[in-house]
Amino acid sequence: MRSRLSSTLFSNMILFCAKLKRFAKPVFCKILYKFGLIEMKSKQKHIRIEKIKLLYFHSLVPIILSAVAGLFLVAALWGMANRQHLLIWFGITTLLAGLRIVLISQFKHKKPQGDEILSWEKPFAISLLMVFLSWSAGLIWIMPRDNLTAVFILNTFSIGLAGAAISWYSPLRYLQMATISLALVPMIVVLLTLGYQETFWIGVAATCMYVSCMLTSALLQKTFNGNLELAYDLELAKMSAEDMARTDALTGLNNRRAFFDKARILFDFCKRNQQPVSALMLDVDHFKNINDSFGHASGDVVLSRLANLLKINLRDSDLLCRFGGEEFAVLLPNTVGVEAEEIANQSKRTMMNSTIVLAQENLLSITASFGVSDTGETLEDLLSHADKAMYLAKNSGRNSVMMYQI
Repeated sequence: MRSRLSSTLFSNMILFCAKLKRFAKPVFCKILYKFGLIEMKSKQKHIRIEKIKLLYFHSLVPIILSAVAGLFLVAALWGMANRQHLLIWFGITTLLAGLRIVLISQFKHKKPQGDEILSWEKPFAISLLMVFLSWSAGLIWIMPRDNLTAVFILNTFSIGLAGAAISWYSPLRYLQMATISLALVPMIVVLLTLGYQETFWIGVAATCMYVSCMLTSALLQKTFNGNLELAYDLELAKMSAEDMARTDALTGLNNRRAFFDKARILFDFCKRNQQPVSALMLDVDHFKNINDSFGHASGDVVLSRLANLLKINLRDSDLLCRFGGEEFAVLLPNTVGVEAEEIANQSKRTMMNSTIVLAQENLLSITASFGVSDTGETLEDLLSHADKAMYLAKNSGRNSVMMYQI
């Protein structure tokens, strides 16, 4: 019996530690991130940036509405509270509202991008908490303690502030919780300690409202985060699908569709700026024999390795693609025919001097036939001329470079 009880206690302790670890890990990571000790993951960073952008782009309306509401509150209490206190409080809240409008205007004017947006979170949070602190402390300061009507008006106003905090500042949970607490907790303390039976029970009701607001904020935050994460995942999936549709899966190069989209832009740019443009077409020699002798998997290895070899002699501005099968195409912007021919010869030599390791430790050297062209009024003409020169190279004995001649 004792052994069974000890085993149960041990199991419960393990479960408790696992739950504690699951809860503590994200909290601990947030603390480390705040102090700059760890980097935020790309997904978390993206979601954080989107939340900050939402706050800046949607906070102008609540600022204006709060200023208008403050004016109405002053009017409602004008005959009940100290008028000098009312004017001072309204002046301070209006000044802080103006500072927040300036901050938001600066954000929209500068249009920060990427990680730069993260640095705008702190000024937003500080300015917002200053506003709610002025409202919270100010409402207690202007409250006439001997006038229950004014007390109930201010309590209703505090609940309205909490409701606004839930709806407008839900992107960042800590801001939402802080603003709700500043709106309600001081008023709850006053109501519970004011000494009237009516205010005590209103304070109890306000406490229930506070707990409800906190639970609602947690639910909204979970839903909000879920929506942002889903949007992020969908965007990644879309980008991945688009990338796969434009990338040759075997070699990682542009496929034919992506090549024509990018090559047409490069070709038109060169023609518009009167810059030379050339094209290479190459086809692996006797590739069918490789597949027949070593298998299609080995043929795939050859094509993948060839893609890397071709990159060695190309610039970042050159456009390389797997045109189809064992055929590759290269567009060379700002390159005359003689230079393109030399690049083709360099690539031929690189291939001849390289050995590809296949399965079962088979070593293989490959060659290719190259066609070069720098003439053509359209991209299609340029590639067609290079293709004709390539077939001339194949028919002339392979492993050679041929320049298209008009």
